[in-house]
Amino acid sequence: MRILFVSPTLGDAYGQEQILRTTNSLLRSQGHQTFFLADFLVGPLPPCDAFFTLPTLCKINLLTSPWKVFRIKTKLKKILGEIQPDVIHFVDQFDPRIMRFFSHLYPCILTAHTVAPTCPSSQRFFPRQGGVCSSKSGWSCLKHHREHGCLGHFKTPLRRIHALIEFQFKKRALKLFPVIGAISPYIETCLKADGFSSKQVLPVYNPVVKQDPSLQTWNNSPENLLVVASRLVPLKGVGSLIRCLNQLRELSWTCWIFGDGPERESLQQLTAELNLADRVCFKGKTGSFELQRTLQQATALVQPNRGPEGFGMSVAEASASGVPVIGYDVPAINDLVTTGENGLLAPLFPEASLAEKLRELLEDPNLAKKLGEAGPRRMEEKYSTAQHLQQTLKAYQRSQEDFENLRRNPN
Repeated sequence: MRILFVSPTLGDAYGQEQILRTTNSLLRSQGHQTFFLADFLVGPLPPCDAFFTLPTLCKINLLTSPWKVFRIKTKLKKILGEIQPDVIHFVDQFDPRIMRFFSHLYPCILTAHTVAPTCPSSQRFFPRQGGVCSSKSGWSCLKHHREHGCLGHFKTPLRRIHALIEFQFKKRALKLFPVIGAISPYIETCLKADGFSSKQVLPVYNPVVKQDPSLQTWNNSPENLLVVASRLVPLKGVGSLIRCLNQLRELSWTCWIFGDGPERESLQQLTAELNLADRVCFKGKTGSFELQRTLQQATALVQPNRGPEGFGMSVAEASASGVPVIGYDVPAINDLVTTGENGLLAPLFPEASLAEKLRELLEDPNLAKKLGEAGPRRMEEKYSTAQHLQQTLKAYQRSQEDFENLRRNPN
């Protein structure tokens, strides 16, 4: 099979690019040919039969002139003529005109790595107080924004209306795709609840690759090391964690926070105000190698999300490595972690409930050992690379069958 991956970027990164690299490797190991089309490169290219870059592809929006879109389509036709793909696999959403252009010519599948196909803010998160939005998307999102501030990153009412219109056009274009792959049970539920058909939505759960246990660890690592791997944004709840840690001052622990983002300065200020600067260390953005070395000596990974994750790759990788996970009971963290089995989940409210789960783990080394031992088996059962490959090929087959049926019966 000849598979064309369409992605905004290509290279080494966290999240969806990491998954794309794994998917590509699995497909090629089975003799399939893979090709890549992206806006630009951000690092080494995965092995492939050919790749193409088309600058500004992911920057097209509803305000882009029809003439510019026409020129992009002309270039795309030439690329597609060279590849002649059997399936086109979108790693992210693009302008609806571009997605419709592809879906009229070839079988297409989108992997929904986030809740973006079901939410104009791409988060399903209530920033003002925390929490998970379960409402159906649409113009009612403007009402929810007035109460919860969920469209606050669109700075004016006009921008919010524009974002909603663009979101609706993208959603209509996506409904023309034969298949949308859901990376987790939570994403699968979201898509179906927001109007995508059960036949269209298929599970294509993220693969969790167990890390090499022979990785060299850091020297002189602190006792009771708590690790956070996260972007520093309100959704991730790192401020909540710091306030909870302040309630555990009498216990022995150190917290290393890997990641960067717009909240870093305010979080460091909060840490200083609480006199925790000697125990909470901001490590900045780092590669997966350094993070995996650290996890091997961690007491727990803490994922203090105040809203939903699409999957939670750092949680899955920690659990697969035998590290217990502590966090709030939010999707899709609760797809990966079962309290008392491979981690501990606290109620989202009150915020301080997380402190009690941390205390429970820090005061009972045997509990930490028990939770860590169960993790690898759980990840292998639900998120193995073999299952991911099987689900991916099933999605491709369904996409081809439905595309051919539509061509034979266009009405």
